Amino acid sequence: MSEIRTTYSGLISTAFGLTRIFAGLFFMIIITRILVAEELGTWALITSLLFYGIILDPIIAYWATRDTARKIDSGKTAILGEGVLSIGGIGIYIIATIIVGPQTNADNTILFFAIILIPVMYLNKVLSSINLGWKPHALSISNFFADVAKIPLVLLLIYYFDMGVTGIIISFFIGWVIYDAILLWYAKEKIKNRIKKEFFQKWLKISWLPLYPRIAPLISRSDVIIFSIIAGSVIGLAYYTAAVVIAGLVGYASTFSLGVYGKLLGEKNKNYLGHNITLQIYFMILLGGLSIIFADFGLFALNPIYKIASLVVIILTVRIFFQTLNNLFIQILTGIEEVDTKKESKFSDYIKSKLFFIPTIQLIQTVLYIGILSFVLIFTNDSSTQIELVIIWSIIALFIEIPLTIVLSILVRKSVNIKIEKTRLLKYFITAIIVFGTMLMIIDEYLQYNEKLIEFLPSVLIFIAISASIYIITTIIIDSKIRNLTFSIINEIKKKKR
Repeated sequence: MSEIRTTYSGLISTAFGLTRIFAGLFFMIIITRILVAEELGTWALITSLLFYGIILDPIIAYWATRDTARKIDSGKTAILGEGVLSIGGIGIYIIATIIVGPQTNADNTILFFAIILIPVMYLNKVLSSINLGWKPHALSISNFFADVAKIPLVLLLIYYFDMGVTGIIISFFIGWVIYDAILLWYAKEKIKNRIKKEFFQKWLKISWLPLYPRIAPLISRSDVIIFSIIAGSVIGLAYYTAAVVIAGLVGYASTFSLGVYGKLLGEKNKNYLGHNITLQIYFMILLGGLSIIFADFGLFALNPIYKIASLVVIILTVRIFFQTLNNLFIQILTGIEEVDTKKESKFSDYIKSKLFFIPTIQLIQTVLYIGILSFVLIFTNDSSTQIELVIIWSIIALFIEIPLTIVLSILVRKSVNIKIEKTRLLKYFITAIIVFGTMLMIIDEYLQYNEKLIEFLPSVLIFIAISASIYIITTIIIDSKIRNLTFSIINEIKKKKR
């Protein structure tokens, strides 16, 4: 029986996740207001190159969650193994930087300095994986404190010492250290075991299996690099990065289902899945609505020069909505797979399993995405501005995501007996359209742009709070599930106070 309480973990994770929104936005406002577009684009390029650097982490981190959820004591061995893998990750990052760096207008010295992030990211991956199978809410809590710590750091390093992207890298490094320290504290009971070489032998023997799912994200993240090379500039990346900051709010809703994967690995009961899917979509609708109606004002708060990317925000919000839903479906499908629990499983058994089939579907989608994106960008580059290229990029990304959602939803319905509450979800969507549509007209009428951030930002936050409150209160009144969720939150708070 799994010890994970999905609703409890979901509520804790969502609470800290929603709080992180403000810390993350404040952090991004600092760097987008201070850095020039070229510097912000360089940081976007670094984040993509780092993905190459951590390509090896699934070899061990992938199994850390599955082992922990199934009460297999491999934690300490996994941490040591990730440390070794980080050395290889540094080498891969260096090679990627040597290849990509000269083809863009980014500062190569800064690209190489970002190497310091790789070891702490590997440690974070394995500690996050252990906690995901043990105490999933620890991820949101530790991430929150790391985000809060980065704010004074980035102010000091970028604003006062004018260190630019280097200051961001140092801030993130210290943030990762704090993140890892808190995760380590939560995982302490799972890393008291001895280091066993048989774990290494098992992980290396089937290392191809966790590496295979990494191919699709690796190719997908290459869109940033492909765009910068074809466009010959990182300016477009700055627009895209700013838009993702606002559109990315939808992704925070995934914190509600953080415990689902570990719960599925630890027990056969799946009755809670329909409940989790409904509530996650509820929060996705809430955050998606806020992203769309505050697209203009959010970008203006980041930096007035990025306001022209408001259409990109709307398109990417819809794309990330489907992407977040896809990630939940993937967690469900891979969480119910038991092929790795059988010692007699052979290579052919793994090939037939969902652990291989799902990444194959993702790989097909990703190859199509990158192929279409490259083709279209090459033929539109000379006749389009940077912002027009970013709009084209976001449209392609959206339309490639939708077919994957359809396929994964069909697979989930065939694999698990889940009651999808269509009427309830339709109720949430209609409520959102009415509430956010009305608020959009009010916002356009009464919220004024102001170059002074200290006056403009509080006004935006007030309107955001009002919009969210009206949506939540309305759904509490008309829907029993949201009322029950509200009572659950109140009861949990009362218990903590006793």
